[in-house]
Amino acid sequence: MYKNFSKVYDKFMEVCNYDEWIEILEKYIKEYNPEGKKVLDLGCGTGKNLLKLSEKYECTGLDLSEEMLKRAKIRLKGKNVPLFLGDMRAFDTGEKYDIIFSFFDTVNHLTSSEDLLDLFNSVRNSLNKQGIYIFDVVDREFMDKMFANDVYADNRKDFAVIWEHFYDEEENIDQIEATYFVKNKNKTFDKLTEYYEKRIFTESEIFNCSKNAQLALVKYEKNDKIADKRFFYILKNEE
Repeated sequence: MYKNFSKVYDKFMEVCNYDEWIEILEKYIKEYNPEGKKVLDLGCGTGKNLLKLSEKYECTGLDLSEEMLKRAKIRLKGKNVPLFLGDMRAFDTGEKYDIIFSFFDTVNHLTSSEDLLDLFNSVRNSLNKQGIYIFDVVDREFMDKMFANDVYADNRKDFAVIWEHFYDEEENIDQIEATYFVKNKNKTFDKLTEYYEKRIFTESEIFNCSKNAQLALVKYEKNDKIADKRFFYILKNEE
């Protein structure tokens, strides 16, 4: 996943205020695990959050995309931040953490309740007692707004993104065919394509899966001040 998107990801995310996301994360840490220092970014991408967090926390990153991790490794050069290639549904770094988080609707890339339960089970197995898992998801309204007329386009100076969207209502899966045009050294554009799937999880699905994974749902709230409207969940390992 994101082999080609990795080539434009940082440019695409230039509009993202990473400081706001870190503020949200630290607010939840302060509220639910203030002594926590050991952090895993689950779906770390190119490592921008890890770069900021490594100044205060003992950090680790994991991502499914080898290309994303290559860029994270460059960004985090000289930092003591281990990086792992792995699937969030079945990961084990050999360590346990006080805080695990997945931002930028990473969890929406799972496509079934079984995937979600596998994720929560892996998270529980990697959390210290009283450790917390923080993640955000988007809803159907968000997807409908983003893909008005089933197309999202972003055209900038040295790259362009076109995402064509189809919603499989029967399977409750959002299918996205992505095309990227990336300026190369010859000042022409390379055309790259990828395919993604996403799923909108309901509050009840998340609650039931967290309960089955023996993680307590301690916080659920809507946030419409950061990256449009999304929902944040905090699960705690109370065992």
